[in-house]
Amino acid sequence: MELSSGEIPQTAIKYFWLKKIVRIMTGSRPTTSCKPLFQSLGILTITSQYILSLMKFLLQNQEEFTSNTEVHNINMRNELKLHKPISNLTLYQKAVYYMNIRIFNKLPDCIARLVENKRSFISTLRQYLVSKSFYSLEEFSDD
Repeated sequence: MELSSGEIPQTAIKYFWLKKIVRIMTGSRPTTSCKPLFQSLGILTITSQYILSLMKFLLQNQEEFTSNTEVHNINMRNELKLHKPISNLTLYQKAVYYMNIRIFNKLPDCIARLVENKRSFISTLRQYLVSKSFYSLEEFSDD
């Protein structure tokens, strides 16, 4: 997150309060790490909620996205992945369409394979996100 003119990003404030509430709910100390608390309570972090929302958008608009198998006529190891359009514009790369592709392509293959079965895909993705409790998209990308 980038800070401009000394402002605190809204997500940082939301995380602060979310963590505080979770610690109060569980009777934990103020210094207790919240990741295991989120996992044990089955609560999605703000980042995980964002990822889940993006994937629901992708499911509702699958016809707008192109898979690698549609672009390349040969079998590829990345056949489950979505094709990324070439763009150098940062504004485009941060837009919902492009972000959906980036997030989907980072999902484990066992989850990406379920995209045709919407209910199973969302359920499995939610379990995965709860088990990881990501605090940032960078953390998700590095996993």
